[in-house]
Amino acid sequence: MNGIKNQKDKLPIARNTFLAVLMAIAGIAFTLTLDRPSYGAVQGLEKLNRFLQKTGSSDPVLKQLREGRDYIEEGEWERAADSFKEFINDHPKHKDTDQALYWLAYSQAKMEKYTDSVKNIELLLRDYPKSTWANEAKSLRAELAPKVGKQATPADVTNAGDEEIKIIALQSLCQGSSDRCIDTIGEILKPGSKFSKRFRENAVALLGQHGGKRATEVLKTIIRNEQDPKLRKTAIFWLGQSGDDSAVDILKEIATTSTETEVADAALFGLSQNNSPRASQIISELARSATSKKVRIRAIFYLGQRSGESAVDELMKVYDSTQDEEIRKQVLFALGQHSGQSARGKLLQIAKTGNTVEVRKQAIFWLGQSGGEQAAADLATIYDSETNDELRKQVLFALSQMSGKAAQTKLLDVAKNGNSVEVRKQAIFWIGQQGSTDSIDQIIALYDSEKSSAVKEHILFSISQSGKKNGLRKLMTVAKSDSSVELRKKAIFWLGQSSDPEAMKFLEDIIK
Repeated sequence: MNGIKNQKDKLPIARNTFLAVLMAIAGIAFTLTLDRPSYGAVQGLEKLNRFLQKTGSSDPVLKQLREGRDYIEEGEWERAADSFKEFINDHPKHKDTDQALYWLAYSQAKMEKYTDSVKNIELLLRDYPKSTWANEAKSLRAELAPKVGKQATPADVTNAGDEEIKIIALQSLCQGSSDRCIDTIGEILKPGSKFSKRFRENAVALLGQHGGKRATEVLKTIIRNEQDPKLRKTAIFWLGQSGDDSAVDILKEIATTSTETEVADAALFGLSQNNSPRASQIISELARSATSKKVRIRAIFYLGQRSGESAVDELMKVYDSTQDEEIRKQVLFALGQHSGQSARGKLLQIAKTGNTVEVRKQAIFWLGQSGGEQAAADLATIYDSETNDELRKQVLFALSQMSGKAAQTKLLDVAKNGNSVEVRKQAIFWIGQQGSTDSIDQIIALYDSEKSSAVKEHILFSISQSGKKNGLRKLMTVAKSDSSVELRKKAIFWLGQSSDPEAMKFLEDIIK
């Protein structure tokens, strides 16, 4: 049966990829699968195999069933359909015609002959209402309903044998009728429901996707009354996606009062997805003054995800209103997510005059992440005016993350003319880490003009880490003819670390 296990269908499920990403961020699991053995095929074939094994191989009447089974395992859908048709035509009153009808419908579905498939399912259910294949047939009918312009019924949802198919049937129902969707989900979510937790979570997700205004009220009820935190999280997520202004107050209440961290986080995320002015105002208030520091940090994060100058203005107010270093660092991160001039200006101000070294380092980092020649020029200015080596090193790192000419020029200038060996070594290291042939050429040229043995030694280390041929050949030149024995020894050591064939041959020649 390996053939059928390897046959996968992409189910025709309307899932928004962006929403799936948001759900992952929020920690919400929407478990409806898109890639699985279709139409319960694995279970159905196991059932058919057990029947054929039980009846033995000597019964000639069942030859077509066996042939059809084999063709299905090989994915030969048309030949499988022909075998089952032949069985039905030759033995219309046989006690096993019902399963032949099911597998004929299944094969037709695989060939995308959906109308023919549904006709044979209806024939099976009409003529063989007590068939042991009735549940499989109902599941297949529920799955094919959207393909033939129909919708599933509540009975399809509750009677389908396979939970995956129940989910598909429920989706089909919700696509066709919001009211019936909400009524059915209401039954699914009642206390004492027989449905699994996983199925109920998917029901809430479908409610959020298809239900409209009435569904919003149901989601609020779930949030207030449901005891399962995971189910509440799912409802909170979809309430946030609703865009309904009336959802803002309940989301705020949960975010500020819930003792369950994951539920509170889900409510904050829901607020962040609501684009109403009130939602923005509440997020700003929580960022400035929530009693829980964790809530403040999360609110600052979501404030940073909002676009526009108003969000930047609010972040600046949060920064200016607190002396808490952790809060301030979170604001700097949020400002770093904005590309506008005002956000960059605030980062530059803090990088120059922040009240602690750590806060200034964070601002320098995010200023470097903003990119552009102006940011590089601003960082160069900070470097030139700064006396703290720790901050200077942070500037060099920030410049090393930038690709523009201004950043490269400043790094090379510090590598040549820095006021301490340690700072010069930092600049050389970051030039070498960029790994381009040009950057290695720059520090090779610096080696040739350098007087300090300590700096030269560091240059050899930096070019050895690049793996570039021009760097390795410089190491060979130094190893062969440098006036310093110590530097020759260092070059030989780093050549030995390279594993480069040309370097290995060079070392062999030295030994000889």
